[in-house]
Amino acid sequence: MATTLYPGAIRGTHWYGDTYDGDRMNPNVLVLHTTEGTGIVSYSNGAQAPNLTAKPNFKKKAFDVYQHFALNRSARALVNKAGGVETNTLNVIQLELIGTCDPSHKKTWGKLKAGVDYIYWPDAPEWAYDALANLIAWMNKNMGIPLRGPSEWPAYPSSYGATRARMTFAEWNAFKGVCGHLHAPENFHGDPGSIPFAKILAKAKAIVAGKKPSTGGGSTTKPKPKPTPPAFPGRDKFGPGKENTYIKQLGERLVAKGFGKHYRVGPSQEWGDADRQNVRDFQLSRNELRGDADGLPGPLTWKLLFS
Repeated sequence: MATTLYPGAIRGTHWYGDTYDGDRMNPNVLVLHTTEGTGIVSYSNGAQAPNLTAKPNFKKKAFDVYQHFALNRSARALVNKAGGVETNTLNVIQLELIGTCDPSHKKTWGKLKAGVDYIYWPDAPEWAYDALANLIAWMNKNMGIPLRGPSEWPAYPSSYGATRARMTFAEWNAFKGVCGHLHAPENFHGDPGSIPFAKILAKAKAIVAGKKPSTGGGSTTKPKPKPTPPAFPGRDKFGPGKENTYIKQLGERLVAKGFGKHYRVGPSQEWGDADRQNVRDFQLSRNELRGDADGLPGPLTWKLLFS
């Protein structure tokens, strides 16, 4: 191993390696978290800290990286049950990205504005993805972390809990590469949600190959036409006692639009009160629908939801 410190990382009062020694390891996995906050925290004075925290610097359009533990020592940000599978201690470097994956903060967070005051990671400024790609590329070149990872990065909150993206113990033990908190077994968190992992990984691979990653600007290709909204299947497909694919299609669209907070696990084909509450939240958000916010989709609700 070439180094145990990330170049230029800030330590000082945020270094916890002298308090928690951790297990020595030979890293082959990088786990991405989101802090679900807007600033650096103490992580309970290190008791729940990752190896690194990346704080977006909006002025420099780069990361300010804080280091909490050496890169060859286990961190403490994953659930790691006694007698279960190793999570924190299984050759895992953990990186917290300051910001959120919660679609309720897609545009604003109180008085703060996404992309200006904080990062909403599923739809971040291109420079933030470039900064993350640079960090991942460094991990590949200096720590040997393979440039590969899971194909499924479901959107929060459907990423929360026991999803099909969550690795089994066997899958976790065999995995080498870059993954998210939402993939780690024994854990239930859904971060970092639906980040554009394939794009970020492609940027990292370009950096490793000595090429400048695409910033997403200056493309001469024509934009793809917007897909036509699916036809409204009828009011009789929704409501108590109903079960069909249209209900799941509705739920997935609600989550994509940032109106899925009432789902405890995720949308299903069976109508539930969480569907009604999420539809009602969407209806209340639109002036055209506020007068009839009953939580049951009609043709206009469906059209606006899929537009």
